Amino acid sequence: MGRYISDQNKVVILQESGTYAVPTATALWAGEVQSNAIDESENFLPDRFLGASNRNVSNFVQGPTDITGTLSVNAQNMFLMAHAIGSVYEVSGTSYSHIATEISTNVIQNPFTSGTGKETSVPFSFTLEDSKQAPGTGANFVRTIQGAVLNTTTLTASQGEKVKVEADYLAQNVAFSSGSTTAVTVAGGRPYLWSDCSLTLAGSTMDTAKEISLQINQNVGAPHYVNGSRAIGAPFPQNRDYTLNVTIDSAVERTQWLYHEYFKGGSTFNAVFDLNHDLTGSQHAIFTLSGAQITSMDNPSEVEGVNEATLEIMGGSLSFQDFTNPSNVGSYNPF
Repeated sequence: MGRYISDQNKVVILQESGTYAVPTATALWAGEVQSNAIDESENFLPDRFLGASNRNVSNFVQGPTDITGTLSVNAQNMFLMAHAIGSVYEVSGTSYSHIATEISTNVIQNPFTSGTGKETSVPFSFTLEDSKQAPGTGANFVRTIQGAVLNTTTLTASQGEKVKVEADYLAQNVAFSSGSTTAVTVAGGRPYLWSDCSLTLAGSTMDTAKEISLQINQNVGAPHYVNGSRAIGAPFPQNRDYTLNVTIDSAVERTQWLYHEYFKGGSTFNAVFDLNHDLTGSQHAIFTLSGAQITSMDNPSEVEGVNEATLEIMGGSLSFQDFTNPSNVGSYNPF
């Protein structure tokens, strides 16, 4: 009996350019993929009617198709996080500089779509090719997730671990094939580690941080129109949320100050999440959360050990800049 073994699994990204759900030719390394879980729902509708003369379902009819998934990677680059913010501008050279800025809905959303139409779909769409390979002709199990967009994207640094990016996406279609898979070049450079990271709140470094998690939620709408198709229409962004969750050892100076001035006092501040692997500037990412507000602060009293404080911080706006070596996915755009 042949089996699909995990060492032959592969997930590659094909960016979409010009037309929604039509990929470009070049595969992109997303990072060290740890898992890709695809949730396909055919939403079968049970059919019951008078005259069938029994209590059972007479038949099932195909309902709307819903495709969601979660891609988890060890982060060698910030490709997914940058596109989750919005528009990505880049400068090439011996190293790449990427700048991501928010896009409001009063401008053309999709920079990859030519023409003058006021496209209001999510700015970045992509194709994911998920393959399980086995020896023999026609033995591969290949699913191509088309028209995928980022919904919730989370960057997490935990003490003693690699930095992870988890991207929840929704998509328009899944195509199946048993044929060949798309080749991809493994990127150079190690993933970011917890020891590369630092967090600054209101100008003060949180030097006892144990876990830092930055989440970008686009709250993407996925309509099922009455238009002759079971698939979703072009997705659209709704209210955007930024959430920074931080767990720290409860240091006297930091805990009193954050609780009194920023949680109870209600003052806003800026938060800077800095990931710096290479001081020469070839693997360095900076997230700046402006207009931040501590919306909850947990500081329980325990029977032993060092007390912990857990903060939930909501942000008003988010900007990003990084520097990468071209061998570690230089370009974030498909052009």
